Amino acid sequence: MIIKDILKMLKVNHYIKNIVVFVPLIFSMNFANAQLFLQSLLMFIAFCLMSSTVYIMNDLFDIEDDRKHPVKCNRAIASGRIPVKYAVLIFIILLVFSFVISAEINFYCLLTVILYLILNVLYSKWLKNIVLIDAVCIALGFIFRILSGCFAIKVLPSPLVILMTFFVSQFFTYTKRKLEIQLTNSSNEVRKSVANIDADIMGQYILINAILSISFYITYVLDAATIQRAGTSYLYLTVIPFTLIVYRLFLLINTSKIEDDPIIYLEKDNTLKALFVFYIIVLAVVLTILK
Repeated sequence: MIIKDILKMLKVNHYIKNIVVFVPLIFSMNFANAQLFLQSLLMFIAFCLMSSTVYIMNDLFDIEDDRKHPVKCNRAIASGRIPVKYAVLIFIILLVFSFVISAEINFYCLLTVILYLILNVLYSKWLKNIVLIDAVCIALGFIFRILSGCFAIKVLPSPLVILMTFFVSQFFTYTKRKLEIQLTNSSNEVRKSVANIDADIMGQYILINAILSISFYITYVLDAATIQRAGTSYLYLTVIPFTLIVYRLFLLINTSKIEDDPIIYLEKDNTLKALFVFYIIVLAVVLTILK
């Protein structure tokens, strides 16, 4: 049982978010380079460890508030199933390993995870209570992931990919906020940054960011530099599965009932899983057969 609680505390199921570290490797057309793949994999591991470090830190900072929350009170630290001293020990171990692994890649990768940690300390202590700024901080966290993937294989980040990452992150963040608002029954239970915002406004934010995510993805695959780098003009075909994924997420947001985290959609919805597989297949065909 203690192992299960530790894994929940580390939020291993959230490691899927760190897959964006591989985005620069894929879209720089270096995915067949074993050495660069290894560098990206190490960066992925470093970010997974840092992510868990941040999750533990947040749980420690929010322990009193979590105990009052209808769902978060069941978290391992808030419920007391994992003592605070053990949580701190795991935090230190993961932090050290994340720094060591990223430093082994290069200085800029180490700098990225350090900045990510600093961002999350500021977020946990102050910025998470400021409306809109809290969502921007989460988006910056994903941009740091993209940058770390670029630094790991020594390629320049694409401005269009950075912008797309920002809006996709905002899409998920506002989804989470909407679900939290719907879950809680009073402003005393909901986070301060959305205490005076209702679910309808969050729904509008979600729609805006869904449209911008699709728009920037289309712009990226039609960009002359992208086409030249990919060696194919057929990347636009991936717009179809990408758009279907966004459509499916938008449908689930407005029709299904989950707790307060959209990551559950990625774990439990078979249609969404199938659409992701469809996207990967189309992308693979475009980058290999249709070159």
